[in-house]
Amino acid sequence: MTDKSIEERIDRLQAGGVIDMHFDLPMDLYEKRQRKNVLEREFLSELEAGDVGVVGVAIYIEDRYLQDAGLRVALDQIARLFVETEACQRFAICKSYQDIQKARKEGKIALLITMEGAEPLGTDLNLLRVFYELGVRSIGLTHARSNAAGHGGVFASSGSSPEGLTGFGHDLVRECETLGVIIDLAHINPAGFNDILSITTKPLIVSHTNVRRYYDIERNISDDQIKMIGERRGVIGVNSVLVSPKEEESTLDHYVDHIEYLANLIGIDGVAVGFDFFEFIYRRWPESAKKELAEKLTMPQFISDLRNHSHARNLTRKLIERGFSDEQAEKILRGNWLRIFEDLL
Repeated sequence: MTDKSIEERIDRLQAGGVIDMHFDLPMDLYEKRQRKNVLEREFLSELEAGDVGVVGVAIYIEDRYLQDAGLRVALDQIARLFVETEACQRFAICKSYQDIQKARKEGKIALLITMEGAEPLGTDLNLLRVFYELGVRSIGLTHARSNAAGHGGVFASSGSSPEGLTGFGHDLVRECETLGVIIDLAHINPAGFNDILSITTKPLIVSHTNVRRYYDIERNISDDQIKMIGERRGVIGVNSVLVSPKEEESTLDHYVDHIEYLANLIGIDGVAVGFDFFEFIYRRWPESAKKELAEKLTMPQFISDLRNHSHARNLTRKLIERGFSDEQAEKILRGNWLRIFEDLL
């Protein structure tokens, strides 16, 4: 194929919009809450350059807010999302599959509010309904730490809590299924993962993760877990920052290795993207914060040609180079997530 025909094929594959199910946008908007039009000024051009159509934007509460301000900060993050989307007509907060379809027909970038860690709920199940009404449509019970619902998977090959979900965690999962909130298994420890599988019936997702075969930490996903998601007709989004513990192996080719591995295990219908781009946040941190992250969790390894949403075309090009058909590439880039939205939202 000529360069021109490859570019035309990329254009065609991306025309329907790439879907990324994990982006730490709300916490960044909250930290910049004194500024105006942050979404338009700092993010729109990259999203447009990558033909991004839908983004799962994750509420996350940093440790410093947990003791007494988690709920307020979560609500403030949602408030900033609404303020910012009202200020820029190129975005729409979506609460249903129909909303997403409408936004895309109007040429807008659809934002789907998610929650990474159930800390804002405390132990109050009624708050789930409040967040649902505000637009939260997917919840991962934990990040790396433990909370009232369960325990996170550690960034090591073993050592996560042997305990599964708490009583509140069981109630929360059941209520999510009743309401129509997608349950996200990203970050949960193996015991919690098994508990969620045992008490649910609908497809489950992992918004952003990597295969343990290539990066053996409990925060990532094992072959057995991959197969369980596949049997449930779920979808796994591949993460761009935990492709390998080694900088020299953190490449776009190795990112596609993860995609290929998942597709070989459970079929092309089970794999998508959850980029987890956060270098824009990481860059602003003082060295002390970067050191703390490396000691507490891990050192993120950013892929040079997959650092932000404007690089999504590089992924599509690599999928073409690696022999994925148009139909397969479209499923990875958006089709599989759209099926989940249609089934569950």
